[in-house]
Parts: sequence; structure tokens; C-alpha cells
Amino acid sequence: MTDVLSRNPLFEGLDPSALRDLEEAMRRKEFGAGHVLCRQGESAESLFVIVDGFARVLVDDRPVARLRRGDVVGEMSLVTGEPRSATVIAAVPTTTLELSRYGVAAVIADQPKILENLTRILSDRLAATTARVADTRARGEAVALVVTEEAAPALPDVIAATEAAGPRPVAILDVRESLDALETLDDLLARNGTVLVVASPGTQAVEEAADRVVTLDAPPEDVAWVGRHLSRTKLGLALGAGGAKGYAHVGALRVLEDAGYTVDYVAGSSIGAMVGAWLALGRDSHEIEATMREAFTADTIDEIFKLSLTGGSTGLEAMTSLLRETTDDKTFDDLLIPFTAMTVDLNAQAPSPVTEGPLWEALLAATALAGMFPPQEQAGKRLVDGLALVPVPTDAVAEAGADVTVAVNIISRQTLDAWPGEVPAAEPTRGPRSRMLDTLLEVMDVAQLDSSERHAARADVPITPRFGPGSWRDFHLADLFFEAGRQAAEEQLPALQALAKPTKEVTHGRS
Repeated sequence: MTDVLSRNPLFEGLDPSALRDLEEAMRRKEFGAGHVLCRQGESAESLFVIVDGFARVLVDDRPVARLRRGDVVGEMSLVTGEPRSATVIAAVPTTTLELSRYGVAAVIADQPKILENLTRILSDRLAATTARVADTRARGEAVALVVTEEAAPALPDVIAATEAAGPRPVAILDVRESLDALETLDDLLARNGTVLVVASPGTQAVEEAADRVVTLDAPPEDVAWVGRHLSRTKLGLALGAGGAKGYAHVGALRVLEDAGYTVDYVAGSSIGAMVGAWLALGRDSHEIEATMREAFTADTIDEIFKLSLTGGSTGLEAMTSLLRETTDDKTFDDLLIPFTAMTVDLNAQAPSPVTEGPLWEALLAATALAGMFPPQEQAGKRLVDGLALVPVPTDAVAEAGADVTVAVNIISRQTLDAWPGEVPAAEPTRGPRSRMLDTLLEVMDVAQLDSSERHAARADVPITPRFGPGSWRDFHLADLFFEAGRQAAEEQLPALQALAKPTKEVTHGRS
């Protein structure tokens, strides 16, 4: 049993002799499936170390966690003197080692290292949820893969796709013939990132033992997606606001495509919403680049930014026409990838993600920048550009279902004094410019520096291009913005590869 005790951080650093003494001080106790180890609100009289089996943790009758071999139950209540904070129930027949309150005091007196470990554990728990998430990922995840007879022929392909998508090892535990193999689950979780527990429908014990359950009731149409789902590597891409600098989004997307990554979810603010919508329609980076270059001609830009006597743009009609044409009047129902257009509702003074209706209407709201276009009235809301509150909608792709998030922030302090190489050509735009409008939008960009960086930092892989001199409306700098996005994404590619592997074949040679 000493190997079980040594797995828990509470007993870290104890030598084998101390672990044997600890084991001798503990009492073996068995719990049947459904039996309670401890109950929320009761006083703490002992702690338990799980030796075999596993238990569910419930707070106010809601499941919040699972405990497996080597985990300790109830140590905090013994130290703080507070009532139990949760109910712990054996999900399957479970063997534990129990140590009484007095035994805990005696062991701590004999082994001060345990108190030191306990202090560190408590500090880590208070520090952040992220520490607990990292610990969970380190141990691995048990996924019950319930396979029907109809889906069984596809199982080898599904397993191969799962192994191909995850950067950590994948183990297969097939219990369709016998549940005895479940006894090895904890050992497999200690060595693998994902353990697929293959079971037949109706195997309750397997579903209880797993961290999550996925049912395969027919051969999947997209086996690669299932592999990413099982290995928790579905990719979400968040594209930030920034006008003409949105060409950097295309450069970053080109890198992801060339590396073989598939985007499973996309969200965008302002220009990022436009690029995101085109991506969700099924266009690749080459097609999106062509769309942008055809849409943002000098004449079109002049028309969009045509000024009224008050200094604002009168180009709403031109912008509407551009959005309808570039989205082919499609709706969210026509998308191939789940997409969120980030806007802000002025009435509620809160973010208002748009995920339904005509795409052009959502994009018109997502690009309704203060000082240029009026708020868009939709369903009783007054929607404006997401730049105001959510310049980089990282949370939107995570909430949509992404496991690994990539954010491209194009409003940043990381700027260059000059562009590398040749000096760019003079701006070809011929229309008059409003210094007041340019200054207003420049001030808005500066005001969103902190917000952009903060929202991008929430991503697993934040990408921040470094731009030379240029502004939100310098579409003539498309090549430079594109290259900055490409270089920044290349630099962050190793970070993405550590979290998820590419799952599609790459066709090279396209220009």
C-alpha cells in the first residue's frame, strides 16, 4: 500500500520507512457502491486514502469531482476544524485506508513534512483553479466510449484519430467482454493523457468510473473531429478587432493551415468577425485573402469612409453591400464551422454574442464602430462593435466547445519603429480623411490596449503580431500586416503543438 500513499502530495517526501509506519497506523475500510465515506456538514473524525475503486464528490448534492486511487478524503476538515465541505460517495466498491483525528495528530507530530505538504496544498487550492486543472490534466482523463454494434466497425479508425490528435499518450481499455480490466484504470491514468474505456451500451459501472461518457452509435462522418473530441484537442480561434490589420488574421490562419490544423470553432470582433465568418463559410486562407483584396479596394474604402458634415461616415450602404456580397447572403445555419460574432449591446451595457440570423446583419453590428456607423437595432438591442468591451473574444470559442484556444490580438503595444525591408508604397486612397475621426479611433485603440492583451492572454496560445507604422484604415499595407501575422503565428506554433497535434493532411505547393 505504500506505493498508493506515496502518490498523494500530502505524503510527498516521506521515505519508505515513514510510509510503512503511516500504513500501520491506518485501518483498512471497505465501502460498497453507493455507500457514504463522509457527509457534507458533519464533523470530521478521520481522513481516508483511496486504495482501490473511486468515489464521487458532491456539494449540495451536485457532483463536482471524482477521487481515485491515491487521493485523500477529508484532510482539510481535520486541520481547520470546520464541518465537512462535501459529501463523498463510493461510485463502485471502494477500498480505503482510514486514519483517525488522533492518528493524524500523532503522524504530523512524528512527520512534520506532512504539515508542510498540507500547508502547500491549501495554498495551491486557494491560489487558482488553474492549478487544479493542470493537476487533472497531468493525471489523464478516463473517457467511457460506449460503442454500439452498428458503430463497432469504425472503432479502429476512431482510436487512431484519437491517438493522432493528442500530444500525450492514449491507452485503450476494452471492457466489453469483462469488467475485470477496470482494475487497471488508475495505473493507466497515471501514464497516459487519455484512457478510452471501450464499453457496450448499458454498462453503468464503466460510466460511473469515467470522467465523461461519449456514445458512438453509428460510424461517424468526421472521424478526425471525433478524435479531437475524445482527446480534448478541438481547436477554437478568436480573432480580434483592428481594421486593416485584420490581414494579420489571414497570415496566422495560413500558418495553421500549412501546419495541418483544423479550426473547430471561431469567434471574432470587428474585422475579426468578418474573417471568422468567411472561415466558417468554408473558405481557406487563400480564399479569404482574395475576398479581402477584392472587397477593400481604394474605391470601396473611400465609399465606406465617406464623411458627413459632422465628421462621421456615410458609407453604411456601401458597408452593407460589401457584407452581403462577401457572405453570399448566407445565414448562421449555412455555416460549416460554429461561429460567434461579438458585439456589445448598449442597452444592457454588456457583451452580446450573435450566433443566429443573416450573417451580414451580425457583421454589420459587429463592425458598427462608434464615430463611424450607428448602432444596429436587433431584437430590442442596440448593437455596436465588440471592440468596446471584448476586442478579442477568447471566451466565446471556449464557451462554444473548444478545448484548445488560439487568440490573435492585433491591438498591441508590441510595435516596430519601422517595417522591415523596403518602405511601403504611399497610400492609394483618394478620399478626404477626417483628422477628428482618425484621432477618435486612434484613442479607442489605445484605450483597448489593456483589454485586448487581457482577453488574448486567456487563450492557451495567444498570438500577437508586431506591426510597424500603420493604422486601422491602412488597407494598402495588406502585405505587411499579413506577414506580421504569419511570423507571429510561426513563433507560437511550438506552443500549439504541445497541446494538440494537426489532424489533416497538408497539400503543399499552393501559392
